[in-house]
Amino acid sequence: MCINWYRHITLVVIFGVVSCMSTSYYYFNKARHVTDFSYVDYLFSKNALLSFLITLLIYGANVATTLLLNFMLNKRDQKAKIPLRRNLRNIVFFANGLLVSIFSYYFFLSVLLWAFYDVSFSSFYSGRNLHLADLLGVVLISFFIILIVFVFSYNDQVRLLELKNKEMEIALQKTQIAHMKEQLSPHFLFNNLNVLISTIQEDSAKAEQFARSFSKIYRYVLERLDDTSCALADELLFIKDYVYLLNVRYDNAIDFHIEKEVMQNSEVQVPTLSLQLLIENVVKHNTIPSEGKLRIELKMEGDYLVLWNEKSGKPNQVYSSGVGLQNLSKRCQLLVKKEIEIQDVTDGFSVKIPLYSKDEI
Repeated sequence: MCINWYRHITLVVIFGVVSCMSTSYYYFNKARHVTDFSYVDYLFSKNALLSFLITLLIYGANVATTLLLNFMLNKRDQKAKIPLRRNLRNIVFFANGLLVSIFSYYFFLSVLLWAFYDVSFSSFYSGRNLHLADLLGVVLISFFIILIVFVFSYNDQVRLLELKNKEMEIALQKTQIAHMKEQLSPHFLFNNLNVLISTIQEDSAKAEQFARSFSKIYRYVLERLDDTSCALADELLFIKDYVYLLNVRYDNAIDFHIEKEVMQNSEVQVPTLSLQLLIENVVKHNTIPSEGKLRIELKMEGDYLVLWNEKSGKPNQVYSSGVGLQNLSKRCQLLVKKEIEIQDVTDGFSVKIPLYSKDEI
Protein backbone atom coordinates (compact mmCIF):
# COMPACT_ATOMS: atom_id res chain seq x y z
CA MET A 1 0.00 0.00 0.00
CA CYS A 2 1.56 3.27 -1.14
CA ILE A 3 0.76 6.13 1.25
CA ASN A 4 0.64 9.64 -0.11
CA TRP A 5 1.58 11.48 3.09
CA TYR A 6 1.69 14.86 1.36
CA ARG A 7 -1.96 14.45 0.34
CA HIS A 8 -2.98 13.29 3.82
CA ILE A 9 -1.30 16.30 5.45
CA THR A 10 -2.92 18.67 2.95
CA LEU A 11 -6.36 17.15 3.47
CA VAL A 12 -6.19 17.11 7.26
CA VAL A 13 -5.06 20.75 7.37
CA ILE A 14 -7.89 21.74 5.02
CA PHE A 15 -10.46 19.80 7.06
CA GLY A 16 -9.03 21.28 10.29
CA VAL A 17 -9.22 24.86 9.00
CA VAL A 18 -12.79 24.36 7.72
CA SER A 19 -13.80 22.83 11.06
CA CYS A 20 -12.13 25.71 12.92
CA MET A 21 -13.90 28.35 10.80
CA SER A 22 -17.27 26.59 11.09
CA THR A 23 -17.03 26.36 14.88
CA SER A 24 -15.97 30.00 15.14
CA TYR A 25 -18.85 31.10 12.97
CA TYR A 26 -21.32 29.04 15.03
CA TYR A 27 -20.28 30.67 18.30
CA PHE A 28 -19.97 34.13 16.71
CA ASN A 29 -23.48 33.89 15.26
CA LYS A 30 -24.86 32.57 18.54
CA ALA A 31 -23.41 35.34 20.71
CA ARG A 32 -23.16 38.38 18.45
CA HIS A 33 -26.31 39.92 19.90
CA VAL A 34 -24.94 39.93 23.41
CA THR A 35 -21.20 40.64 22.91
CA ASP A 36 -19.01 42.98 20.88
CA PHE A 37 -16.56 40.26 19.82
CA SER A 38 -15.82 40.06 16.10
CA TYR A 39 -15.64 36.88 14.03
CA VAL A 40 -11.82 37.13 14.05
CA ASP A 41 -11.86 37.04 17.86
CA TYR A 42 -13.76 33.77 17.72
CA LEU A 43 -11.49 32.45 14.96
CA PHE A 44 -8.51 32.56 17.34
CA SER A 45 -10.41 31.37 20.39
CA LYS A 46 -9.91 28.24 22.47
CA ASN A 47 -12.99 26.61 20.87
CA ALA A 48 -11.55 27.05 17.38
CA LEU A 49 -8.24 25.52 18.46
CA LEU A 50 -10.14 22.61 20.04
CA SER A 51 -12.00 22.01 16.73
CA PHE A 52 -8.76 22.08 14.78
CA LEU A 53 -7.07 19.62 17.13
CA ILE A 54 -9.97 17.19 17.29
CA THR A 55 -10.12 17.11 13.47
CA LEU A 56 -6.40 16.28 13.31
CA LEU A 57 -6.75 13.56 15.94
CA ILE A 58 -9.78 11.92 14.28
CA TYR A 59 -8.06 11.95 10.89
CA GLY A 60 -4.89 10.51 12.45
CA ALA A 61 -6.88 7.73 14.15
CA ASN A 62 -8.49 6.90 10.81
CA VAL A 63 -5.13 6.71 9.02
CA ALA A 64 -3.64 4.50 11.77
CA THR A 65 -6.58 2.06 11.89
CA THR A 66 -6.77 1.94 8.08
CA LEU A 67 -3.09 0.97 7.87
CA LEU A 68 -3.61 -1.70 10.54
CA LEU A 69 -6.72 -3.01 8.81
CA ASN A 70 -4.93 -3.09 5.46
CA PHE A 71 -2.05 -5.06 7.04
CA MET A 72 -4.49 -7.59 8.54
CA LEU A 73 -6.43 -8.01 5.28
CA ASN A 74 -3.19 -8.54 3.33
CA LYS A 75 -2.15 -11.22 5.82
CA ARG A 76 -5.56 -12.81 5.46
CA ASP A 77 -5.25 -12.77 1.62
CA GLN A 78 -1.80 -14.38 1.80
CA LYS A 79 -3.05 -17.10 4.12
CA ALA A 80 -6.25 -17.81 2.19
CA LYS A 81 -4.47 -17.39 -1.19
CA ILE A 82 -7.71 -15.82 -2.43
CA PRO A 83 -7.86 -12.01 -2.24
CA LEU A 84 -10.93 -10.45 -0.72
CA ARG A 85 -13.21 -9.01 -3.38
CA ARG A 86 -12.51 -5.30 -3.97
CA ASN A 87 -16.11 -4.23 -3.29
CA LEU A 88 -16.18 -6.10 0.01
CA ARG A 89 -12.79 -4.67 0.92
CA ASN A 90 -14.03 -1.13 0.24
CA ILE A 91 -17.12 -1.71 2.42
CA VAL A 92 -14.89 -2.92 5.27
CA PHE A 93 -12.69 0.18 4.99
CA PHE A 94 -15.69 2.48 4.78
CA ALA A 95 -17.36 0.96 7.86
CA ASN A 96 -14.07 1.11 9.73
CA GLY A 97 -13.68 4.81 8.87
CA LEU A 98 -17.19 5.63 10.04
CA LEU A 99 -16.95 3.75 13.35
CA VAL A 100 -13.46 5.04 14.12
CA SER A 101 -14.61 8.61 13.43
CA ILE A 102 -17.56 8.33 15.82
CA PHE A 103 -15.68 6.68 18.68
CA SER A 104 -12.57 8.80 18.31
CA TYR A 105 -14.69 11.97 18.23
CA TYR A 106 -16.19 11.27 21.67
CA PHE A 107 -12.93 9.99 23.10
CA PHE A 108 -10.78 12.92 21.94
CA LEU A 109 -13.54 15.42 22.77
CA SER A 110 -13.64 14.17 26.36
CA VAL A 111 -9.83 14.43 26.59
CA LEU A 112 -9.70 17.94 25.12
CA LEU A 113 -12.59 19.21 27.27
CA TRP A 114 -10.78 17.87 30.28
CA ALA A 115 -7.54 19.57 29.16
CA PHE A 116 -9.07 22.90 28.05
CA TYR A 117 -12.10 23.30 30.32
CA ASP A 118 -11.52 20.95 33.26
CA VAL A 119 -14.57 18.89 32.38
CA SER A 120 -14.20 15.55 34.16
CA PHE A 121 -14.59 12.30 32.20
CA SER A 122 -17.40 11.15 34.50
CA SER A 123 -19.27 14.38 33.87
CA PHE A 124 -18.73 14.15 30.10
CA TYR A 125 -19.89 10.55 29.82
CA SER A 126 -22.80 11.07 32.24
CA GLY A 127 -24.89 12.16 29.30
CA ARG A 128 -25.10 15.93 29.66
CA ASN A 129 -22.60 16.44 26.79
CA LEU A 130 -23.94 13.66 24.59
CA HIS A 131 -26.60 14.79 22.16
CA LEU A 132 -28.23 12.99 19.25
CA ALA A 133 -27.72 16.04 17.02
CA ASP A 134 -23.96 15.89 17.68
CA LEU A 135 -23.89 12.20 16.79
CA LEU A 136 -25.75 12.76 13.53
CA GLY A 137 -23.44 15.68 12.72
CA VAL A 138 -20.37 13.54 13.30
CA VAL A 139 -21.79 10.74 11.12
CA LEU A 140 -22.60 13.11 8.25
CA ILE A 141 -19.27 14.94 8.38
CA SER A 142 -17.35 11.64 8.65
CA PHE A 143 -19.31 10.21 5.74
CA PHE A 144 -18.45 13.23 3.62
CA ILE A 145 -14.74 13.20 4.54
CA ILE A 146 -14.39 9.43 4.00
CA LEU A 147 -16.09 9.80 0.63
CA ILE A 148 -13.52 12.43 -0.41
CA VAL A 149 -10.64 10.21 0.75
CA PHE A 150 -12.16 7.26 -1.16
CA VAL A 151 -12.37 9.32 -4.36
CA PHE A 152 -8.67 10.19 -4.10
CA SER A 153 -7.83 6.57 -3.25
CA TYR A 154 -9.83 5.25 -6.21
CA ASN A 155 -8.08 7.72 -8.50
CA ASP A 156 -4.70 6.51 -7.19
CA GLN A 157 -5.66 2.87 -7.77
CA VAL A 158 -6.74 3.58 -11.36
CA ARG A 159 -3.48 5.41 -12.10
CA LEU A 160 -1.44 2.64 -10.45
CA LEU A 161 -3.28 -0.01 -12.47
CA GLU A 162 -2.70 1.89 -15.70
CA LEU A 163 1.00 2.21 -14.84
CA LYS A 164 1.30 -1.52 -14.07
CA ASN A 165 -0.49 -2.45 -17.30
CA LYS A 166 1.85 -0.20 -19.24
CA GLU A 167 4.90 -1.75 -17.59
CA MET A 168 3.59 -5.25 -18.29
CA GLU A 169 2.92 -4.35 -21.90
CA ILE A 170 6.46 -2.98 -22.35
CA ALA A 171 8.03 -6.05 -20.66
CA LEU A 172 5.94 -8.37 -22.80
CA GLN A 173 6.87 -6.56 -25.99
CA LYS A 174 10.57 -6.74 -25.07
CA THR A 175 10.49 -10.51 -24.56
CA GLN A 176 8.36 -10.91 -27.66
CA ILE A 177 10.78 -8.91 -29.82
CA ALA A 178 13.76 -10.81 -28.38
CA HIS A 179 12.09 -14.11 -29.23
CA MET A 180 11.14 -13.02 -32.73
CA LYS A 181 14.68 -11.86 -33.45
CA GLU A 182 15.89 -15.30 -32.42
CA GLN A 183 13.55 -16.99 -34.90
CA LEU A 184 14.72 -14.72 -37.73
CA SER A 185 18.38 -15.27 -36.97
CA PRO A 186 20.74 -15.83 -39.92
CA HIS A 187 21.70 -19.19 -38.39
CA PHE A 188 18.13 -20.50 -38.77
CA LEU A 189 17.86 -19.05 -42.26
CA PHE A 190 21.17 -20.45 -43.60
CA ASN A 191 20.63 -23.93 -42.13
CA ASN A 192 17.33 -24.28 -43.92
CA LEU A 193 18.69 -22.81 -47.17
CA ASN A 194 21.47 -25.40 -47.12
CA VAL A 195 18.91 -28.15 -46.61
CA LEU A 196 16.84 -26.74 -49.46
CA ILE A 197 19.83 -26.67 -51.83
CA SER A 198 20.78 -30.26 -51.07
CA THR A 199 17.13 -31.38 -51.40
CA ILE A 200 16.79 -29.74 -54.83
CA GLN A 201 19.63 -31.90 -56.06
CA GLU A 202 18.02 -35.09 -54.66
CA ASP A 203 14.29 -34.60 -55.05
CA SER A 204 12.80 -31.56 -56.78
CA ALA A 205 9.21 -32.29 -55.64
CA LYS A 206 10.34 -32.61 -52.05
CA ALA A 207 12.38 -29.43 -52.42
CA GLU A 208 9.29 -27.58 -53.64
CA GLN A 209 7.30 -28.74 -50.61
CA PHE A 210 10.21 -27.75 -48.37
CA ALA A 211 10.32 -24.29 -49.93
CA ARG A 212 6.57 -23.86 -49.42
CA SER A 213 6.77 -24.85 -45.74
CA PHE A 214 9.82 -22.64 -45.28
CA SER A 215 7.96 -19.73 -46.85
CA LYS A 216 4.91 -20.30 -44.63
CA ILE A 217 7.09 -20.36 -41.53
CA TYR A 218 8.71 -17.03 -42.32
CA ARG A 219 5.40 -15.46 -43.30
CA TYR A 220 3.87 -16.64 -40.03
CA VAL A 221 6.76 -15.23 -38.00
CA LEU A 222 6.60 -11.87 -39.77
CA GLU A 223 2.80 -11.64 -39.52
CA ARG A 224 2.91 -12.39 -35.79
CA LEU A 225 5.56 -9.83 -34.89
CA ASP A 226 3.05 -7.71 -32.98
CA ASP A 227 1.01 -10.56 -31.48
CA THR A 228 1.78 -11.74 -27.96
CA SER A 229 -0.73 -14.61 -28.20
CA CYS A 230 -2.36 -16.65 -30.90
CA ALA A 231 -4.97 -19.40 -31.22
CA LEU A 232 -3.66 -22.91 -30.66
CA ALA A 233 -5.03 -23.86 -34.11
CA ASP A 234 -2.70 -21.33 -35.81
CA GLU A 235 0.24 -22.46 -33.72
CA LEU A 236 -0.43 -26.11 -34.65
CA LEU A 237 -0.48 -25.32 -38.37
CA PHE A 238 2.78 -23.45 -37.99
CA ILE A 239 4.47 -26.16 -35.93
CA LYS A 240 3.53 -28.88 -38.44
CA ASP A 241 5.44 -26.96 -41.12
CA TYR A 242 8.33 -26.48 -38.74
CA VAL A 243 8.51 -30.20 -37.89
CA TYR A 244 8.30 -31.00 -41.60
CA LEU A 245 11.44 -28.92 -42.19
CA LEU A 246 13.18 -30.74 -39.35
CA ASN A 247 12.19 -34.13 -40.74
CA VAL A 248 13.55 -33.22 -44.15
CA ARG A 249 16.74 -32.07 -42.51
CA TYR A 250 17.06 -35.15 -40.21
CA ASP A 251 15.66 -37.78 -42.58
CA ASN A 252 12.28 -38.27 -40.84
CA ALA A 253 13.87 -38.83 -37.42
CA ILE A 254 11.30 -36.70 -35.55
CA ASP A 255 8.19 -38.65 -34.53
CA PHE A 256 5.83 -35.81 -33.62
CA HIS A 257 2.44 -36.87 -32.28
CA ILE A 258 -0.48 -34.55 -31.46
CA GLU A 259 -3.29 -35.95 -29.30
CA LYS A 260 -6.90 -35.56 -30.47
CA GLU A 261 -7.80 -33.57 -27.35
CA VAL A 262 -5.30 -30.89 -28.40
CA MET A 263 -6.96 -30.56 -31.80
CA GLN A 264 -10.36 -30.22 -30.10
CA ASN A 265 -9.16 -27.18 -28.10
CA SER A 266 -7.96 -25.19 -31.05
CA GLU A 267 -9.58 -21.91 -29.91
CA VAL A 268 -7.59 -21.57 -26.69
CA GLN A 269 -4.67 -19.14 -26.67
CA VAL A 270 -0.95 -19.78 -26.26
CA PRO A 271 2.09 -17.45 -26.41
CA THR A 272 3.08 -16.98 -30.03
CA LEU A 273 5.84 -19.36 -31.25
CA SER A 274 6.00 -21.11 -27.89
CA LEU A 275 5.79 -24.60 -29.44
CA GLN A 276 8.54 -23.82 -31.92
CA LEU A 277 10.82 -22.80 -29.05
CA LEU A 278 10.15 -26.07 -27.20
CA ILE A 279 10.74 -28.29 -30.23
CA GLU A 280 13.88 -26.36 -31.08
CA ASN A 281 15.10 -27.11 -27.54
CA VAL A 282 14.36 -30.82 -28.03
CA VAL A 283 16.49 -30.92 -31.17
CA LYS A 284 19.23 -28.87 -29.52
CA HIS A 285 19.60 -31.05 -26.42
CA ASN A 286 19.03 -34.54 -27.82
CA THR A 287 20.81 -36.80 -30.25
CA ILE A 288 18.84 -37.23 -33.45
CA PRO A 289 19.07 -40.99 -34.10
CA SER A 290 20.43 -42.17 -37.44
CA GLU A 291 18.12 -45.17 -37.08
CA GLY A 292 14.77 -45.01 -35.33
CA LYS A 293 12.99 -41.84 -34.25
CA LEU A 294 12.97 -39.26 -31.50
CA ARG A 295 9.47 -39.27 -29.97
CA ILE A 296 7.78 -35.93 -29.22
CA GLU A 297 4.20 -35.72 -27.92
CA LEU A 298 1.83 -32.80 -27.59
CA LYS A 299 -1.04 -33.37 -25.15
CA MET A 300 -3.43 -31.71 -22.70
CA GLU A 301 -3.29 -31.83 -18.92
CA GLY A 302 -6.09 -29.79 -17.39
CA ASP A 303 -5.54 -26.14 -18.29
CA TYR A 304 -2.04 -26.82 -19.60
CA LEU A 305 -0.60 -27.82 -22.96
CA VAL A 306 2.23 -30.31 -22.47
CA LEU A 307 5.10 -30.96 -24.85
CA TRP A 308 6.92 -34.15 -23.85
CA ASN A 309 9.95 -35.71 -25.48
CA GLU A 310 11.94 -38.83 -24.80
CA LYS A 311 15.49 -38.10 -23.73
CA SER A 312 18.36 -39.02 -26.00
CA GLY A 313 21.25 -37.06 -24.54
CA LYS A 314 24.15 -35.95 -26.68
CA PRO A 315 27.62 -37.31 -25.77
CA ASN A 316 28.84 -33.77 -25.35
CA GLN A 317 26.05 -31.83 -23.74
CA VAL A 318 25.33 -28.53 -25.41
CA TYR A 319 25.64 -25.60 -23.04
CA SER A 320 22.30 -24.03 -22.27
CA SER A 321 21.66 -20.87 -20.28
CA GLY A 322 17.94 -21.65 -20.16
CA VAL A 323 17.15 -18.16 -21.40
CA GLY A 324 14.58 -19.42 -23.91
CA LEU A 325 12.49 -21.23 -21.28
CA GLN A 326 12.95 -18.34 -18.85
CA ASN A 327 11.64 -15.89 -21.44
CA LEU A 328 8.69 -18.17 -22.23
CA SER A 329 7.88 -18.46 -18.54
CA LYS A 330 8.10 -14.68 -18.17
CA ARG A 331 5.77 -14.18 -21.14
CA CYS A 332 3.20 -16.54 -19.57
CA GLN A 333 3.55 -14.75 -16.24
CA LEU A 334 2.92 -11.38 -17.88
CA LEU A 335 0.00 -12.68 -19.91
CA VAL A 336 -1.93 -14.79 -17.38
CA LYS A 337 0.12 -14.65 -14.15
CA LYS A 338 1.11 -18.31 -14.50
CA GLU A 339 4.53 -19.75 -15.23
CA ILE A 340 5.47 -22.77 -17.29
CA GLU A 341 6.13 -26.02 -15.42
CA ILE A 342 9.18 -28.12 -16.28
CA GLN A 343 9.60 -31.79 -15.44
CA ASP A 344 12.97 -33.43 -16.08
CA VAL A 345 13.04 -37.18 -15.35
CA THR A 346 15.29 -40.06 -16.43
CA ASP A 347 13.55 -40.98 -19.65
CA GLY A 348 11.69 -37.84 -20.55
CA PHE A 349 11.52 -34.07 -20.44
CA SER A 350 8.28 -32.09 -20.49
CA VAL A 351 7.21 -28.47 -20.42
CA LYS A 352 3.67 -27.41 -19.47
CA ILE A 353 2.35 -24.17 -20.96
CA PRO A 354 -0.72 -22.55 -19.36
CA LEU A 355 -3.69 -22.20 -21.71
CA TYR A 356 -6.06 -19.24 -21.57
CA SER A 357 -8.87 -17.58 -23.45
CA LYS A 358 -8.82 -14.18 -25.12
CA ASP A 359 -10.93 -12.77 -22.31
CA GLU A 360 -8.24 -13.58 -19.74
CA ILE A 361 -5.57 -11.43 -21.40
